[in-house]
Amino acid sequence: MVTIRELAHVVELLEDFAGASTVTDALQAAGLDRSVLSLKAGFAPYASEGILVETVARAMGDRLLGARIGRIFDYARYGAYSSFVLSAPDLATALARGARAFLLIHPGSEIVFRQTETHVVVGRSAVGLTVMGHRHLDEGSVFVLVTVIRHFLGKGWHPDWIELPHEARVDVPQIEEMIGASVRLRDSPPSIAIRLRDLQTRNCSPRSLDANIDLDDLAALMGVNPVQTIGDAVEQILQITVANADMSEETVASHLAIGPRTLQRALRQEGTSFNAVQSRFAKSKAQHLLTHTDRSIDQIASTLGYKDPRSFRRAFNRWTGVSPSLYRTQRRTGSDPVLAD
Repeated sequence: MVTIRELAHVVELLEDFAGASTVTDALQAAGLDRSVLSLKAGFAPYASEGILVETVARAMGDRLLGARIGRIFDYARYGAYSSFVLSAPDLATALARGARAFLLIHPGSEIVFRQTETHVVVGRSAVGLTVMGHRHLDEGSVFVLVTVIRHFLGKGWHPDWIELPHEARVDVPQIEEMIGASVRLRDSPPSIAIRLRDLQTRNCSPRSLDANIDLDDLAALMGVNPVQTIGDAVEQILQITVANADMSEETVASHLAIGPRTLQRALRQEGTSFNAVQSRFAKSKAQHLLTHTDRSIDQIASTLGYKDPRSFRRAFNRWTGVSPSLYRTQRRTGSDPVLAD
């Protein structure tokens, strides 16, 4: 998963390279609607971001598009997360903070470290997320990491080397020229090498943020709920796919880059099911639309994927004990709120 903030910024950068119409087509190929980009918070599927970038790259004939995006990516777009990292007193603390809070911007991925005698190798691991376009995301993540390190070590800093998966071998000369460092191909996450002695470099231009802030406070500042379970991830995907009135198990599984049976097993291990998560989401979404919009009952039913409005009415009555129309009336008049809840 990736934050909506990141996805929206990537779309902006892609439009600078390829134009709005090409990006619109790529969003459709990724199963995304532009309305998703206006959400104030939340997450989008990592797989969808990969398909988006890959589709634009193919349209442009640009194998290095991910690297180009990573090189100009505005790290400040992560909001409170970037301030949390860049307000650290030294580079070592910044890396530790970034790793600890990474689930707030990339749930399902993690910052990983490997130490040699002279260096620490820092990378972003997305284990099991071998999705279309992941090569572009891998190469882009290396450049974003370099941006963070340069906040402490200066704009002229270059890693002693970077590490990329073997499938990047065709692009090695161009990437080495772009980043100013040699590329080592390894069976490891995309990473950069930092000299151990540089880890204690003090922060000369800290971003303002309370040093004692915890992850819950940081999540609140960012307006996100950390995605920590498959059930959480399914709810986030439903928030995206509901824009296309598609909340099917097959669609959600494809956005998570897994099969429906794998999704079923994962949810069963958490003591729930897709139908349970979907019903909980549909109930919450229906209550929101009834309370805060003037959409008709039939329109709300269609939005939530119900082909027959009567099925939606029966489901809503089962969830709340009242009909959708009565629920709307109660919310707007303030009558019988206990029953409405």
